Amino acid sequence: MLNLDFPVLNKDGLVTQNSYQAITETGELPSTDVLLDTTQLDLLSQINGKVALLITANDSPEEHVFPLADLDCIFIEFAGFNDGRGYSFATLLRRQGFTGELRAVGDIFKDVLNYLKRSGFDSFVLKEGKSLEEAKSGLNDFTQPYQMSTAVPNAHYQTGQV
Repeated sequence: MLNLDFPVLNKDGLVTQNSYQAITETGELPSTDVLLDTTQLDLLSQINGKVALLITANDSPEEHVFPLADLDCIFIEFAGFNDGRGYSFATLLRRQGFTGELRAVGDIFKDVLNYLKRSGFDSFVLKEGKSLEEAKSGLNDFTQPYQMSTAVPNAHYQTGQV
């Protein structure tokens, strides 16, 4: 299961604590902000606080219709470095009109932060054992992108101008 106790690195370099809690194994809703998985979306109407949705590699936004207007945050899980579906999911969700927070979780580390940010992510939970201080520098590794961005509005191909 996802570790919700790890700190959250925001795209501006600030570090915060996660406020979302999962539903207990007995089905009890937390009194704080709630993290649902895709099988728990029927509980959405019972939640009073903020709502986040965990999307895994099996939950493609191309194949599922998510209640984007009812969600404050979407956690997109990266199960491994070699699985880039999370980048596509972020871009699809932004194209579908999601304006809330996109949070990358799972196999996240310094070298991928700039690419995640360019794909539309707002925050990141680093893989266990990775340094937050070191990772912060990865947010601005590149100032001139070499490919057109699909999530950053008005990006100009090979110019780096946004």
